Amino acid sequence: MISRIIKPLLLTLTFFAASFGAWAKPVDAVLFTSPYCPHCRHLKQDGFPKEFTEKYKGQVRLTEYDITKDANNVIFSQTLEAYQLDNAGIPMLIVGETVLQGYPTQIGPGADAAVQKALENNEETHVPSLQKEEDSLQTHETLFSQITLWAIIGAGLADGVNPCAFAVIVFFVSFLAAYKYTKKEILVVGSAYCVAVFLAYVLMGLGAFHILYAMKAFRYVTLVVQWGMVGLCGVFLLLSIYDFVVYQRTKKSEKMLLQLPTNYKVYIHKVMRFFLKDKHSSMWRLLLAAFIVGFVVSGVEAVCTGQVYLPTIVVILKEVNQHFWRATEFLLLYNLMFILPLVLVFVLTLCGKESATFNEWLKKHLGLTKFLLCCVFLGLLILLLATMF
Repeated sequence: MISRIIKPLLLTLTFFAASFGAWAKPVDAVLFTSPYCPHCRHLKQDGFPKEFTEKYKGQVRLTEYDITKDANNVIFSQTLEAYQLDNAGIPMLIVGETVLQGYPTQIGPGADAAVQKALENNEETHVPSLQKEEDSLQTHETLFSQITLWAIIGAGLADGVNPCAFAVIVFFVSFLAAYKYTKKEILVVGSAYCVAVFLAYVLMGLGAFHILYAMKAFRYVTLVVQWGMVGLCGVFLLLSIYDFVVYQRTKKSEKMLLQLPTNYKVYIHKVMRFFLKDKHSSMWRLLLAAFIVGFVVSGVEAVCTGQVYLPTIVVILKEVNQHFWRATEFLLLYNLMFILPLVLVFVLTLCGKESATFNEWLKKHLGLTKFLLCCVFLGLLILLLATMF
């Protein structure tokens, strides 16, 4: 008789408990990680987030934050304040009132107990609601990207008409004119040379970009690189100001400091003569020769033009945390702006302009190009400092 009463009662209680568990509010769990953290990579490789989510499906809501993103870094900082944590390591898992740091030391053996405790005590996970802060950060990042876009365009154009790069362009046009290349030959050689310069600078930029990106995993190395770029920009800014003042006073380019060394200029001239002196070669050989000249000259010329290029790459690197492809687009945009003066010179040459005209233009506006370089270095210096603080 008693068993007949107890059995239905137990079934009813079990039903209500199961119903309560099904309708109970899931516990929030927050996981903070970084792509540069070896323990975070270990955690991902072991499949912890996926297994954890599947195991507690319907009971736990797991949200992962990559703290290398600015908005997520703010969430991380405010979460630490909410839990009154002075020191924090990643990966970090927060479930209710429990904070677990490190994998597999704490997160591995402690995750299950933290979930059970949070479910039993109906604990809340104290992650700040940062919709306003995220909106503010998004607005700030959009503004910074717009500033960066115009800075990239300005830096590329200024670098393309700086005394080093432009002098090489002028000599190249003079060389083709002296060897009496036809318009068709100039079109083939000039196009191949422009494409080669563009590709050479893109490849150099991608190489530096990936090296610096790899260094981001090492915080102190990154700081050294960033402060090194700030220092270089400061030095180049002072040297550009010196060159501008000296040229304005003397109207002589020989005394300028930021220019290709004489032996480098001689080497570039020798390379052009060696590969392009035989204009009677077949079009394919001329095209290949121009391509080789473009790559060799770009490598030598980078000693001068790299003064602008490398700090610009460090500025572009800021974008990779949020948008890798946007950072790549900025890199391509810089190089398109860099070769734009070169393309214009060839177009004008085909239209009948002589190289003497470009020489005169360069001499007349050398002071202006130096002033533009001063502005570029100042802008890059400000942007580099802005990315650090």
